[in-house]
Amino acid sequence: MKKINPAGGQVGRWADGQVYTVRYIIFLLLMGSLLPGLCFAQAGQTGMAFLKIGVGTRAAGMGNAATAIVDDASALFWNPARITAIKGFDATFIHTNWFQDVSHEFVGIVAGNGVSAVGFGFTIMSVDGIERRTNTPSQQPLATFNAYDVVLSGSYARRITETVSAGITLKGLSEKILFETASGVAFDLGVAYQGLNQGLILAGTIRNIGPQMSFIREKFDLPREFRVGTGYKPPIDLFQDRVLISADISKYKGEPIRLNMGSEYTYQQRFSIMIGYQTRQDQSGFTTGFRAQFHPYRIDYAFVPFSAGLGNTHRFAIGIRW
Repeated sequence: MKKINPAGGQVGRWADGQVYTVRYIIFLLLMGSLLPGLCFAQAGQTGMAFLKIGVGTRAAGMGNAATAIVDDASALFWNPARITAIKGFDATFIHTNWFQDVSHEFVGIVAGNGVSAVGFGFTIMSVDGIERRTNTPSQQPLATFNAYDVVLSGSYARRITETVSAGITLKGLSEKILFETASGVAFDLGVAYQGLNQGLILAGTIRNIGPQMSFIREKFDLPREFRVGTGYKPPIDLFQDRVLISADISKYKGEPIRLNMGSEYTYQQRFSIMIGYQTRQDQSGFTTGFRAQFHPYRIDYAFVPFSAGLGNTHRFAIGIRW
């Protein structure tokens, strides 16, 4: 695929020689998860990089250190084994404002009984109104078009023992830019262990396992990820079960190891403040978030600054458990 160089001006080029506005370039960069070099997948690299964009405002506020501690429907993205933490039904609706009107949406629902659980998720990242032009300057574009990435997923998890849970997620993938499309399948595997110490959880996942895909005659691998994480509530009377600490270590194919860290303080089981930090990530360092819970509803917000000079993102979520 073609490299994108946003430093050269306000347009990008497609294979037919036509040019597109900066909004299209921003969408490509987000789909590439702002990889070093600001480019799409090339030979030997991975594509469908939007699969790296984390889901969940609580997770974002805690620096995406969520593999072990996620306990709502966003676990469908982070670790399917963790949906066994849900008793009854849990639904989550998440909206993220990116740059240049690029949006990222997630809807998930999980049903569980404390022993086994099943869930379904839908993710879409899209941008509207991309201008299509030729090399000849003109006031009006030839036309406008949309671009999007979509994931449909189904998950199942079960407690193997009193302390160990395992889960699997099957995903259908679709991508469209102008007239070009790509589609494929993938799956995730997850495991969680809680029993070494009260308040301690260990977890691990392998995400985006699947065959090669192709886009505009270029074949690429999916961004397979290995991730391990832990969550811990210190048994200190002063904290009274109010403080949660989490950390993840992850490795994507062909990329350096990443470290994610986060903490959360909860007051009277209603209000929570999160703070996190991510390393080996071009897009952000510190993150923060807030949650308000009024059973059965919860409202989340997260603020994620970017270090690539593109601005900041705001994530909003509404959840319900019944």
